Amino acid sequence: MQIIKKLIQGCFCLAVALNAGAAQAFSLISESQIIPSTNLPSVSSFPINQIADGITKDGLFPTFPGPFNGFGSPAATGIITLDLVGEFNLSSFILWNDVNVFQEGIKDFRLNFFTSSNSLIPVNFSTNFTAPITQVEAEEYVFGEVVPGVSRVDLVVLSSQQSSLGFNQIEIREVAFTGDPVASVPEPLTVFGSILGLGILGAVKQKRKQQ
Repeated sequence: MQIIKKLIQGCFCLAVALNAGAAQAFSLISESQIIPSTNLPSVSSFPINQIADGITKDGLFPTFPGPFNGFGSPAATGIITLDLVGEFNLSSFILWNDVNVFQEGIKDFRLNFFTSSNSLIPVNFSTNFTAPITQVEAEEYVFGEVVPGVSRVDLVVLSSQQSSLGFNQIEIREVAFTGDPVASVPEPLTVFGSILGLGILGAVKQKRKQQ
């Protein structure tokens, strides 16, 4: 019985460690893992694919003037669809707002999350955010809890900034997420149960041999 107790204690510690590891294992989801699309018209030379091409610095000070990189649309509101290559448990959204940092860019926006079967993930995960104005660096929006099994995200632009040049239009340089692929995330309790079961079985066999 002492052997079994020690095995249970050891497996419990391992399960705690696995949980802690899973909580800290989020990685960057960007570029080839995001396929953007939209029905919004685009400004010439700023197509939608440029918000997921991995370029976050072109056209920014101190390298101004250009070339600029990102998506631009004469519309001030609308929906940008971000299809993910696979399913992910998402922990945050990362936004590089504005294309040339003249106070353009989106302002208020919402994220809607969908599964691979096109089902909307519960509305409590859809939160309104406000994007920064005239900011070169990326802004990260950490979700209150991990959003599970996401295959698609709709970036719903509710309003855009009024720029110093008189524009009021959507401009986004780049987007990304943090999270983990669903298939690669082990279930700590499942791992714990398997180890515990094998450990107890081995202990029982050893005890029988001793008897």
